[in-house]
Amino acid sequence: MSDLTGISDERLFIRYAEGEGAAFRVLMERHAAGLLRYCRGYLSDEQDAEDAVQEAFIRAIRSSGTYRATHRFSTWLFTIARNICLDRLKVQRRRAELHEERQHRIAEATTGQVEIPGGAEGLQIPLDALQAALSRLSPLEAETVRLTFFEEWSTRQIARLQECAASTVRVRRHHALEKMRSVLARELDEGSLGDTMNDREGREHHG
Repeated sequence: MSDLTGISDERLFIRYAEGEGAAFRVLMERHAAGLLRYCRGYLSDEQDAEDAVQEAFIRAIRSSGTYRATHRFSTWLFTIARNICLDRLKVQRRRAELHEERQHRIAEATTGQVEIPGGAEGLQIPLDALQAALSRLSPLEAETVRLTFFEEWSTRQIARLQECAASTVRVRRHHALEKMRSVLARELDEGSLGDTMNDREGREHHG
């Protein structure tokens, strides 16, 4: 690789895109340490930082065919790494929020009741009845119900997560609620249950 050491980053990456694999190894040697220090500034976990560096190089490789030397390679590479770190931070925050929500639900479970938001006063459902109803759903249906009623996600948010159209989420939620009603009606007044769930489902129709 000695014949490549004096070549600019930009030219090395172009040569890599043209099929010279050794050129990218030189780029990795030049930037891996600095990129790791940069990612550590965003991510507290060492393994997360190392994974972010690896992902940045992988994304660079995948984008090699569209790179133009008018952009400084190091800036371009670090921008990729920054976006990866920010995405990972969002995931970390979401996990923390979900953990907090789970702890809240566990606390509710000790009383044997779970509140589903959506009505004027909310709806208290016995925990065992709710679990029985959710167990009748497919994984995607259960996820849709949980995100709608427990996490207060909009239809569009759920659609992005499930990688489908918003209309698909609405149909999935409608079918899920129909399945749940037949189970929950044995424990609750069916009219109250239907009004509360329909209220939330209706408000989400345009979400």
